[in-house]
Amino acid sequence: MKTFFEKNKLLKIILITYTFAIFPFGFVKSDYYFMSPGPPYQWDIDYGDAENFDFEGNLYQLTVRRDEANALIYAWSYVSNSVDLYPREVILPKGVSPEELSQISIQNMKTSENVAIAVALKYLGYDITSKGDGVSVVGILDDSPVKDKLKRGDLLNSINNDEISSASEFIAMLRTYDIGDTVKIGLIRDVEGNLKNLEIETKLIEHVEYEGEPMVGFLATTVNERFDFPFEIDIKTGNVGGPSAGLMMALNVYNNLIPEDITNSLVIAGTGTIEIDGSVGPVGGVKQKVIAAKRAGAELILVPTANFEEAKPLETESTEIVAIDTFDEALQVISEYSSR
Repeated sequence: MKTFFEKNKLLKIILITYTFAIFPFGFVKSDYYFMSPGPPYQWDIDYGDAENFDFEGNLYQLTVRRDEANALIYAWSYVSNSVDLYPREVILPKGVSPEELSQISIQNMKTSENVAIAVALKYLGYDITSKGDGVSVVGILDDSPVKDKLKRGDLLNSINNDEISSASEFIAMLRTYDIGDTVKIGLIRDVEGNLKNLEIETKLIEHVEYEGEPMVGFLATTVNERFDFPFEIDIKTGNVGGPSAGLMMALNVYNNLIPEDITNSLVIAGTGTIEIDGSVGPVGGVKQKVIAAKRAGAELILVPTANFEEAKPLETESTEIVAIDTFDEALQVISEYSSR
C-alpha cells in the first residue's frame, strides 16, 4: 500500500524544499528577545509535618517563555498575536550574560516564594520576620540615569535615608514615589579592597515594561535574605524563574492551610508579584499569560491593576479578568466569584 507522500509526490517535494529553505533561519539570531505563552503551573508544595488540605479547584500560576529570538521567531511575531518582541538590552543589560540572567531570575523566584509564604502565613495570624544583607547590583540598563553612578557589586542599603535590606523592600519603597522624583540611594562599594559608604542622587524613570511604574534602571538581587517560618514549606518551582508568580503562590499556600476550599472547584489563574505587606505589583508578558490561562480553561483571571488595560481586551464570556492591588483583595474577589 502506498503511503500518503508516495501518492502525493508534489506535496512531498514542496515540504522538503520548504524545510531546507527555512531551516537555516533557525540559527540566525536577532537583536531581540521574544515572549510567548508558557505553561500554567499548579506546583506541588511540601508542608513537612504541618497539617494541610487538598482542594478540588485550580489556582494556576502563569508563566511565559522568554528567549533569544531567531529569524524565524522574529518573522512569526508579526503574524502571531501571542508572541511579542523586546529589544535585547531591555531584557539583558550589557555586562550580564544569559546564564547570569537565568540565575538572577531563579534567585528572584526563590525570594518571591519566601515572600509569598510569609504573606500567607501572616494572613493566617503567624508572626513572620525577615532580614537581608542589602540589595546587590548585578546589571545596569544602557539608558538608566545611574549608568555612570552605580557599579556591578554595589550593595544598596537605603533610599532617602530609609533603610532597605532586600530587593522586595527596595521595590515597595520605590512605589511610594512618582516618576520624575529625585531620590538619594545609600550604598557600600568595594574600592580596591576597602568598603566605602557612598550616596548617589538620581531621578526615577518610567519602567521599561510597566506603564506608570517608577524604576531606577538596574537588575538587583537580595543578599542572604532569611525568613523565620514556624514550619517548613517548600514550593517545587523547579527551574521556573522570576517574581511574577508571587500572588498565586501565596493564594495556594493559604488555601492549603485552611479546611475550606476558596476556589469552590473552579479553575482560577493569575499573575502578579507580591510584597511583604501583601501589595501586588505589575508583571511582564501579561498578554501571553492571559492567553495561557484561557487555554487552560480558566474561568477567573487575576491581574495587577497596572496590567489591567492590556489584559481586559482578552476577556470573553467564559473568562472574567479582574484587577487587584492586594492579597486581601484577591481573596475577596475569589470569594465573591466562587459563591455565585
